[in-house]
Amino acid sequence: MLLDLILSSRLFNWFFGTMHGRDEREDVAPARVLSALALAAVAGCSGGCGGGGGGGSSAPIAMLPAPSNPDPRPEQPIKPPPVCTVWLEGDSILHGSSLAGRLAEPPAAAIKRMRPMYTVTDRSVPGNYVNLRIPGFLAEPLDARFVVLQFGINDGGQGFDYREPLRAMVQRVKALGKTPIITGLSRVRGAPLWRDAYDALARHVAQEEGALFADWGTAAFDPADMADDVHPGQSYSTRLIEQLVRALDRAAPECVP
Repeated sequence: MLLDLILSSRLFNWFFGTMHGRDEREDVAPARVLSALALAAVAGCSGGCGGGGGGGSSAPIAMLPAPSNPDPRPEQPIKPPPVCTVWLEGDSILHGSSLAGRLAEPPAAAIKRMRPMYTVTDRSVPGNYVNLRIPGFLAEPLDARFVVLQFGINDGGQGFDYREPLRAMVQRVKALGKTPIITGLSRVRGAPLWRDAYDALARHVAQEEGALFADWGTAAFDPADMADDVHPGQSYSTRLIEQLVRALDRAAPECVP
């Protein structure tokens, strides 16, 4: 269609019609120019040009340049979500129970309230101690970033071996690429000597093995806050968990809302 328009144009007639009889040398250059235009039009329409019911698709003569990126800054990689998971191993103190029953907000629930980003797996069992728990613990998959080890009250009260079984637990956690947190011992009424001795053992194992130490012995203690001589009431239990959460925050600030 474009070629037809060129051939029927006044320009074409002027070059090839009205200018006959002029000097041949004057006609050569315009004729060559027009011929080149006609050939370009034919090449541009190879494969069929649209219009006139021909049904062909129009092919562009030249491609437009691709738009440049308006923002030259490189794209930032998408950060993966933080891993905020904690596994609880311990006795009735970490379970939040006593002969009077379980606390209205046991420690696992308190952690979730204070740090909602955490997924909490509670494997604490009233009456537990390290030698009783360790055979099953060494086979646990421990699919959490942090593993809390709260033992010592029952161990110390019965004079059980504590240091090496606790160390074996810590080493199991580390071998799986997880982070162990030893709580240390909570306070009890009467301040028996075994309490401080076993708390010191817990601290030493944490230092020797590179585990985190929550240091429950430094949480504010009032004998009136106890459910009985050994088990914390609600307010003391909450202060112990606040102490544990501070250790978690230091290790994983990205899990703090």
